[in-house]
Amino acid sequence: MGNYKIKVNIEIVESDEAISSGPEEIETGVFEFNISPEAATSIDACEQALLSTNYPALRSALAHHLETLSQKNENGINRRDLGNNQEPVSGGWGNRSL
Repeated sequence: MGNYKIKVNIEIVESDEAISSGPEEIETGVFEFNISPEAATSIDACEQALLSTNYPALRSALAHHLETLSQKNENGINRRDLGNNQEPVSGGWGNRSL
């Protein structure tokens, strides 16, 4: 198995779209939150909007990643020679480096 790259892209751009009440998922791992001009000029309000948008995006991307890995592992087990009556060995994350 190869290494993995984690990419984060945050854009703060002016928009003509209506202000939203919270983060909205656009696609897997991608969220948008339309804030007011006042919130965009306030460090605290802008930071809070970024943090509240980041968390669901992180959770969505992580869930998608783990689901993809799980499907790869299931496919790998299905392709093995199951005629030898050996059970697949499950491993934990404890001995793996980040």
